[in-house]
Amino acid sequence: MLKKTKLRYLFSIIFCAIILLVVVYRMPIGISRLFAEPLHGQIIVDSNNPSWLKYNKGGALFMCGPGDPEGFLYRGTINPDGTRNGDQMMLINKLKSTGANSIYLMAVRSHGGDGDPSQNPFIDHDPHKGINMKVLDQWEQWFTEMDNSGIVIFFFFYDDGARIWKRRFWDFADCILKDAEKEFTAKIVNRFKHHKNLIWVVAEEYQEAFSVTHVSRIAEEISKEDDHNHVIAVHKNHGLDFSEFANNKHIDQFAIQYNVKSDTQLHDGIVTAWNKAAGRYNLNMSECSNYGFGQRARKKNWAIALGGAYVMCLGWDIANTPIDTLEDAGRLVQFMQGTDFNKMAPHDEIAFGGTEYVLADPGVSYIAYTSNLSGNIGLKNMRNGLFGFKWFDVTNGNTVFQNNVRVDSGNQTWTKPVNIGNELAVYIYRISEP
Repeated sequence: MLKKTKLRYLFSIIFCAIILLVVVYRMPIGISRLFAEPLHGQIIVDSNNPSWLKYNKGGALFMCGPGDPEGFLYRGTINPDGTRNGDQMMLINKLKSTGANSIYLMAVRSHGGDGDPSQNPFIDHDPHKGINMKVLDQWEQWFTEMDNSGIVIFFFFYDDGARIWKRRFWDFADCILKDAEKEFTAKIVNRFKHHKNLIWVVAEEYQEAFSVTHVSRIAEEISKEDDHNHVIAVHKNHGLDFSEFANNKHIDQFAIQYNVKSDTQLHDGIVTAWNKAAGRYNLNMSECSNYGFGQRARKKNWAIALGGAYVMCLGWDIANTPIDTLEDAGRLVQFMQGTDFNKMAPHDEIAFGGTEYVLADPGVSYIAYTSNLSGNIGLKNMRNGLFGFKWFDVTNGNTVFQNNVRVDSGNQTWTKPVNIGNELAVYIYRISEP
């Protein structure tokens, strides 16, 4: 009798363990991510404020750089083994000297995407033959150089419209990924998950090929295979609403497409998206048509940043992007990472004087920006105390620090230093209480 009781007890433990493993494996609420261990210095979601990203055991990340070339992985002629004879390393070397810190690239651009039939990583470009590991080995060389240079690998699994494994009429609402798609996802994730500066993106303009459920299943599969808990993003067609993924525990970032003309429209749109996000995910303004170069692009970059989003610039293919345009992006990264922007939110309602946009943690710290200063920079509803000021000329990086500036309560303005131009930002941070 005692032996039977022990056996029942043992079987109960085994049964419970099996159930627990199944739940952990299949549960759609992100439990598998709880056990992931990020790499030291890896880009992760800031758990204290999911509106922003940070480096694991380090400071906040700000990202601004090329939102192109989408066909980065397929530039150049094809070698007999399926690899490419292209200029990828030259593009990386050009970018890394500027401080701009992203490249937007895609694994599958065939099968309905914008690329030709060769633009996928399969043997003989045929998904039925499996992944060509020599192609992945070549990608690894480029990704290693990007990773070592602090350039974010913004890695899309699928281009817009690309879909290899079609849904069959008897599949129920895309709830289950086909084994071939699971294998493809797993091999990609396990090959590259050791990189620190990496963000996974399920698909570009996902509505063209996938349902919400299918995107969720791909994101879940990425999460299950990635034991370092990299950031997972999804890109969609023009718009600011991300409600279908807002509470998805496997999806961290909304990669936005918002095709408007002016920097002001971009800024206002990002602020709208920020308010819709309500701190549940972070924003990356990753695609806006007719972005431009030089001052035109620079004004858009700062308008987006002060709206609460990261910046990736469509049309910057690096090869033909002016070096000074890339350096402008690098200066934005440099400035933002020298502030506590990751504790701030858009607060244009306190702009005063010549200030256009404000990112702030009111009472503690502020970033005020103007593209063409008229009068003095100003802020409303200040609380008196001692503040530090970091003035920044966004066109050339000239910086002036002012310490222990006494600020009175109420609406205040300040005169910019003489060697700071009229296209400027200022970081204002409290040093002491009244």
